[in-house]
Amino acid sequence: MKNFIALYCNTSGAHQPAPNLTPEQIEQLLAPWMAWKEKCGDKLVDMGSQLIPAIASDNGADWSPSKNFVTGYSIVSANTLVEAQELFEGHPIYAHPFHSVEISECLSM
Repeated sequence: MKNFIALYCNTSGAHQPAPNLTPEQIEQLLAPWMAWKEKCGDKLVDMGSQLIPAIASDNGADWSPSKNFVTGYSIVSANTLVEAQELFEGHPIYAHPFHSVEISECLSM
């Protein structure tokens, strides 16, 4: 089995601030994610987390807000990229406007 990282990307071209939610709203928001977690079973290596807007540098000295809007990640285990893709069919991220998933195989170093 190989590991694949899925990056959740905001495709709107602008960072969107996280909304202030009540505990009940958070529970409702997380319910589809927990259902996806159950669907994946032991193929879900790391549920991941949300990410705050990143800063970027091309020289290690000068930093500025990133132009890439990665909002979170998950890591899954699968034999092939196609199998990894299948785990993201019906994923709850697609319910969020302006979001997509990018999947890359994690190579051993």
